Amino acid sequence: MRVELKNIMVAGLLAAGLTGCAGSKGAYPSLAQRPFETAPVTQATLPAPEAANRPDTSPAMLAALRDKAAASHAAFLQAEPRAQALARAAAGQPFESNARAAAMVALADLDAQHGATSATLAEIDSLAAEAAAALAADPALAAAQAEIAALLARQDAGIARLWETMGS
Repeated sequence: MRVELKNIMVAGLLAAGLTGCAGSKGAYPSLAQRPFETAPVTQATLPAPEAANRPDTSPAMLAALRDKAAASHAAFLQAEPRAQALARAAAGQPFESNARAAAMVALADLDAQHGATSATLAEIDSLAAEAAAALAADPALAAAQAEIAALLARQDAGIARLWETMGS
C-alpha cells in the first residue's frame, strides 16, 4: 500500500510540474536573431592618446623653483661666514657659554636656509614623481633635481664643517 501511495504522489507531482510548463504562446520573447546580431562586425576605434596624461610642468614653474632654491642658497652662503666665525669662537667653550649660544643661533639660521632649499627640492621631487607615475619622464625636472641636490650637499658639508669646528 505504501508503494502504491508513493507512486500516486510522484505521478501527481509530475503532472503538477508539467502543467506549469504549459502557457500562452505570446508571453515569451522570440528567439529569432535580431538585426544587430546579424550585422557585420565593425572595428571599434580607440581614442588617440592625449598629451593630457603628462603632468603640467611648465618651464616657468621650473625656473621659479630654481630661483627659489638659488635665493635660499644665497642666503645660506651670506650667513655662513658669520656662523663660521662664531663657531671658531665657540670652539672649546663650555656648553653654557655665550659664545656657544651665539654659534648655535647662527647654526640654526643656516639650518633654516637649508630647510628652505630642501622644501624646494621636495616640490620638484613631487613633480618628478607625478611625471614618473604618468610614464612621462621630464629631463628638465631631472636636471633641476640634480642641481638643487648639489646645493643641498654643499650646505650639508658646510654645516658639518661648522659643527666639527665648534667641537660638538
